[in-house]
Amino acid sequence: MTRPLRGAVRTLPVLLAAVLASAGPLLAASPAAADTGLPRISTAPPQDGGCVKPSRRLPVDAPWPQQYIAPARAWDTTRGAGVTVAVVDTGVDAVHSPSFSGRVIPATAAAGTDCIGHGTFVAGLIAAAPRPGTGFAGVAPEAGIVAVRATASDGTATANSVAAKIDAAVARRARVIAVPIALARSSPALVAAVREAGRNSAVMIAPAYASGGTGTRFGDAPAPAAYPAALPGVLAVAALGPGGVPDQKLAPRTAPDPAAPGNAVMSVGPGGTGSFTGDGAEPVTAFVAGAAALAVAAHPDLTPSQLSDRLTSMAYHIPADKALVGAGTVDPAAAVTAPAPDPSAGPSPQGPAALRMPPPEAHSSGTTAIAITSAAGVAVLITGFAAFTLPRARRRGWRPEGSAP
Repeated sequence: MTRPLRGAVRTLPVLLAAVLASAGPLLAASPAAADTGLPRISTAPPQDGGCVKPSRRLPVDAPWPQQYIAPARAWDTTRGAGVTVAVVDTGVDAVHSPSFSGRVIPATAAAGTDCIGHGTFVAGLIAAAPRPGTGFAGVAPEAGIVAVRATASDGTATANSVAAKIDAAVARRARVIAVPIALARSSPALVAAVREAGRNSAVMIAPAYASGGTGTRFGDAPAPAAYPAALPGVLAVAALGPGGVPDQKLAPRTAPDPAAPGNAVMSVGPGGTGSFTGDGAEPVTAFVAGAAALAVAAHPDLTPSQLSDRLTSMAYHIPADKALVGAGTVDPAAAVTAPAPDPSAGPSPQGPAALRMPPPEAHSSGTTAIAITSAAGVAVLITGFAAFTLPRARRRGWRPEGSAP
């Protein structure tokens, strides 16, 4: 066997391995499900009737939602400092959760504790400081949080209780109000509170449906209307699973505006530094609220309408039914880097110019498909080379080293 031919044959597996290795990060980048060892957070208290127990788990892998929407791409411009985000939920554990570094202001003494844990979980997704070794951080890790408790001890809320707490958030000058609550009914007080929030330059974000969603909790019927998300001036949000797949089978009756990760979500919780996991459209409010906080920090003169338009027009379009995902995945970097609107120019039918940053390649289905196609193509070429070369070599008298003539 000639030296060049022997080298080429020996190189075949090396070339193939190299091709597959180069595509490996893309092929293996589909986010995994949540760590099943993490305790769960929900909108209801633990079944044993007590409070959520502190978590001692601290996964080392970066959570897929943070990779998917990549808020860190906006952090060279702003991390949300100076912006106040109200979390109207079950309260926020401001004492035992070091991720907030004194940036949580309870609206009342009770709001500074969180037996159920959901409010702390949501606040962490919005504004938790980066946690070394975990890859986890809130979308706007320097924003301030106003904790507002709107729920009873069993996690339930009414339209009037939510309305009163929205008023409390407005009184504390919150520019962004996250209401991770989906109510079956509205009330005149809730309508008035939402309207007053808009008049005071606050944008409100709420889930387009309750946890469980279409095809599970609601069977084969669309999820019913959800309030306050169904009210004018409120940004309604929908949940995505790993890879950007909608978590709904049928369009909810409250049409979503943008979407964001809402499945296998990881965040902080009450009672310590450990991590929890949660699901549903409720935690989606946190990702969108965090993006809103970044946009407000970069463009403080935005009106609530302009901010809502920015978050939807700058969303990253995904190949899914708009009735399920609205405008697409919220894109914090694009919401920050797009130029602020020129008041003298009037409304633009195409929306603000986009300085878009695509989602991470690790979670781009198109990039993954290209990687797979490229790897397969090179593999075919290598196989073809072997199929063409080896028979010709044998006809010329070559045999593997060490074989009998």
